[in-house]
Amino acid sequence: MKTILYVEDDPLIVHIYGTALKHAGFQVEVAEDGVLAAQMLFKSRPDLVVLDLMIPKLTGKDVIKYIRSTPALKTLPVVILSSASIADLGVEAAALGVESVLYKSQCTPAILLSVVNSLLSDTLDPSAQLPPA
Repeated sequence: MKTILYVEDDPLIVHIYGTALKHAGFQVEVAEDGVLAAQMLFKSRPDLVVLDLMIPKLTGKDVIKYIRSTPALKTLPVVILSSASIADLGVEAAALGVESVLYKSQCTPAILLSVVNSLLSDTLDPSAQLPPA
């Protein structure tokens, strides 16, 4: 089973997307702030990180910089899922080396699962579906 580190401080958002990821067969570890995320990167050894940019203690950008500057984590896939209103977020994210950027206002659990599945294509059971609404 692949592990996803989900870095998000809003419990409702964690519940919505975390439930979908768990239902699809992933183990989901949650970090509510950037410091905890940095600590959990080595503890849980995730296969992918879903990261909000607006989190307490360390920003999401700080977490990405930490990941990309740490040799053991450098190739870890990172998906930004944020409501941050940075004008050139896509450009900035590309410069930081993230694999995908999703905006909360336009994202659904199905979209996130599609992105995660494409990045970890050997992970999902083809029969896995979203939980009933």
